Amino acid sequence: MRMFVTPRELKAQLEQAAATLPPGHFIRKPENQHLKDIWSAVHFGLGYQRHVRPCLLWVNTEQNSDTDFVLKTEHREFPFQTTLSDVPERRMSDDHKPGPDGRLTGQPYHPERGSREGPKWIADAVRKKVEAKYSAAHDLNLLVYANFPTNGLHYESVRTVVDEFAGQFGSIWVVTNHLICSLMSFPGLGTISGLRMIYDEQELSAL
Repeated sequence: MRMFVTPRELKAQLEQAAATLPPGHFIRKPENQHLKDIWSAVHFGLGYQRHVRPCLLWVNTEQNSDTDFVLKTEHREFPFQTTLSDVPERRMSDDHKPGPDGRLTGQPYHPERGSREGPKWIADAVRKKVEAKYSAAHDLNLLVYANFPTNGLHYESVRTVVDEFAGQFGSIWVVTNHLICSLMSFPGLGTISGLRMIYDEQELSAL
């Protein structure tokens, strides 16, 4: 039986689980993939309820189907699959690899690349999912986590390059650490036309 919770309840569960892990294990260890899915679901749910309507979430921690999490509104349930969009020449775990002294080492920071090349990186992530040819893709909604600096990223630029994938999934959404938008959606699920803040200013300052 699926146990649905609010986005904030799920966020609290995630924080409790992450607190028990050594630094970097959240990201680097394959056995923690379900925590990454929870992270994406939490950010999506928080942004969705702020800009669209109240919702509940259930995350498939068993990794036994194409559905990573389910969004539930008063009208119906919507299955989602998550995927990562990152700088092509790096892996998500690179930011969490300890150096020789055991401390986490930083990576070069080039925020202008995200605004310039980010739309293509997001489109490439969607393309990989389309090419996987999931049997129930039309019933799945795709959530792309953009794991790169998105300051200056233009919503319409992203929509333009992803437009070729219209109809491949039920809807396509993007979240970053602080932003959310829908690139294509439908009335029953709702839309967020533009990059909108997931958190309010007070919450953001506390992060």
